[in-house]
Amino acid sequence: MAPKRSAEVPSRVPKRRKVVMCLTEKIRVLDKLRSGMSYSAVGREFNVNESTIRYIQKKEEEIRRSVREAAPGSAKVTSIVRDEAMEKMEKQLNLWIHEMMTNKKSIVDSIIVRLKAKEIYSHVTQGQENVKPFSASAGWLARFKRRYSMKNFKLAGKAGSADQEAAEEFKKYLLSIIHEKGYVEEQIFNADETGLFYKNVGKRTYVMQMASKAPGFKAFKDCATLLLCTNAKGDFKCKPLMVYRAQNPPALKGKNLNCMPVHWRWNKKAWMVSKIFLDWFHNCFIPEVECYLQGKNLAFRVLLILDNAPVHCHEERENAHPNIEVLFMPPNTASLIQPLNQGIMKAFKAHYIRQLYSKAYESLDTNEETTVIDSWKAVTIRNVIDYVGSAWDSIKQATINKCWENIWPDCVKNFEGFKSVTENIKNSVKNIMHIAQQISGEGFSDMKEEDVEELLAEKAVEPTNKDLDEMGKHSIRVSDESQPRTPRIVPLTAAKISEWNSALEKIFNDMEECDPVLERSLTFKLLTSTAFVPYSETLKDLRRKARQTRLKQFFEPV
Repeated sequence: MAPKRSAEVPSRVPKRRKVVMCLTEKIRVLDKLRSGMSYSAVGREFNVNESTIRYIQKKEEEIRRSVREAAPGSAKVTSIVRDEAMEKMEKQLNLWIHEMMTNKKSIVDSIIVRLKAKEIYSHVTQGQENVKPFSASAGWLARFKRRYSMKNFKLAGKAGSADQEAAEEFKKYLLSIIHEKGYVEEQIFNADETGLFYKNVGKRTYVMQMASKAPGFKAFKDCATLLLCTNAKGDFKCKPLMVYRAQNPPALKGKNLNCMPVHWRWNKKAWMVSKIFLDWFHNCFIPEVECYLQGKNLAFRVLLILDNAPVHCHEERENAHPNIEVLFMPPNTASLIQPLNQGIMKAFKAHYIRQLYSKAYESLDTNEETTVIDSWKAVTIRNVIDYVGSAWDSIKQATINKCWENIWPDCVKNFEGFKSVTENIKNSVKNIMHIAQQISGEGFSDMKEEDVEELLAEKAVEPTNKDLDEMGKHSIRVSDESQPRTPRIVPLTAAKISEWNSALEKIFNDMEECDPVLERSLTFKLLTSTAFVPYSETLKDLRRKARQTRLKQFFEPV
């Protein structure tokens, strides 16, 4: 009888771990197959079975279509092929959220996002058959936020959602900077953008009701973006920057754009973009402020306070000018501490609306045959520019200075006869209501305080469904349309200049050793060293600023 075999336990082969491939990885698989690699070779490279590779190739058309319709970020976290209409809707919704959040003036929360998702889905599936129902549930919203890396939706423009703690920390930091570097009220500035619906006379007015039924209703939504800037003392206001949707509108034909009460810039959507902001900073802000401080016999040293909007280009601003220091407020603090948001912009818009109403009443009083509709249609961008200039000039120093109280209380002065910013705005609202009652007509004669407050409120320029379609096709953002991307400027540091200096010394030593003509190498060294002097001075200045100030130095005579 044959001996029994010893019972050996067979070695267990470890199971291959299940791999879930996202759509981006599946595209790489398909590209490998197109390049001529075999199924087995691609499977070994991606650590999946050959059958999986064959199945991916079978679904190639659907996978490529899904990736083409979806945003790049979504394809990295999505593993299944989704409905084409859903991909289009989510891509456009993501663009819409980004634009509304960038404007800072709109409220974007979960409820509004879900309602907007339904609206976009209806627009995308318009005219299609067998459309799948879409309810924009809370579960879908959670998955959408994960696909597009959105951790939460912030309420923009409401003090209740603002970060009070971050605002208090920034105020302490600002005061330390002011005391440490000795800035005075004239040298500290704040700048911000606002949208101006320059032909808006109130949604309850009969002008609005009639215009909404007319073919030219789109003109009623004409909007320009304004960039306003003032200093803490309130005695200097930079010339406003206006961004319009056309470079040379007919109303400005033959006009000298440099002699207008605004700096004129254009963008197809009339939105502020980084390129325009950089242009304003270098070619408008710096020359105006330098001239102002020179007239005050003050050193050209400026502290500019900005919010954290992407168009303000954080990296480019930090070392853009040796005499200008830029501080960026933390997110969700502008409504609490930014001076322009504490009443300056609202007062400006109140003056603008008063100008718009006053001109309409004057035209009615001058010619009895003229109607409010005629007066409203006759308003051109040339008139708007004049109204903007007049409204900005009407802002008093006391109003501006008082609006700095929340961020720098020590700079606020007591002006004789000045009550408060809120009281002045209320008086302007009553003045506007009085002019409206003189104009008369539905919506004017019975105009309420709430109607005027709505006109003065900050509004975001919301992209239309047609805009979202165009943005989705080209995979671009509206705010960057027709604008080349601004190259990022690497900050100039002491370490970088020291590295250049060491490299030059090495080159000088090599040339002296290798060049048989000593005079030639010495001439090169002299010329190069002379050209490098500005960088050497900058290096000394950077090292001096980095060195901690000793206590005795504060008591040394100037």
